[in-house]
Amino acid sequence: MPLPLELGTERLVLRRLTSEHLDDLVELDSDPEVMRYIGVTQPNSRERYESELLPRMTAWDDEPYGFLAAYEDRSFVGWFHLRPTVAPDESMLELGYRLRHAVWGRGLATEGGRALIRYAFEDLDQPAVDACVDPRNAASIRVLEKCGMWRVGTFIHPRVPIEVVRYVIERDALAPSPRR
Repeated sequence: MPLPLELGTERLVLRRLTSEHLDDLVELDSDPEVMRYIGVTQPNSRERYESELLPRMTAWDDEPYGFLAAYEDRSFVGWFHLRPTVAPDESMLELGYRLRHAVWGRGLATEGGRALIRYAFEDLDQPAVDACVDPRNAASIRVLEKCGMWRVGTFIHPRVPIEVVRYVIERDALAPSPRR
């Protein structure tokens, strides 16, 4: 039985991603602009989602982290994740996201990213969170910087053979939550 996981922000509801999101995920990945900096040449097909991606995205259902479908006004706008990092020789949780092109530029990536970072620190007691990004993706780099992360280096992503830039934020760098 999956652990319930739902977070809310001013504009977003983030809830555990399930196989019921298959159509939304395939549609999201069918946009070439969304996939531009992901390191794959073809959109992810329904078949790839069913056989490979969804099982990987739902593998953390028994953990207090994982992939979260993102909703604004009850409409699916993309996903966020907080999962074990893919950075070599590191042990921390990694922030990631993919949003519909139609909602870019409105601060939703920053809003969701900040919520997950705060959750990692305040609820999961993590000492640090990282993220990786294609160095050509200036918009995502800006999102990570707005989340308080700083560049710490580069590495070759293990799933797609591209060099990515790694960003990190430590718990001590996060401003105290207004609720505490």
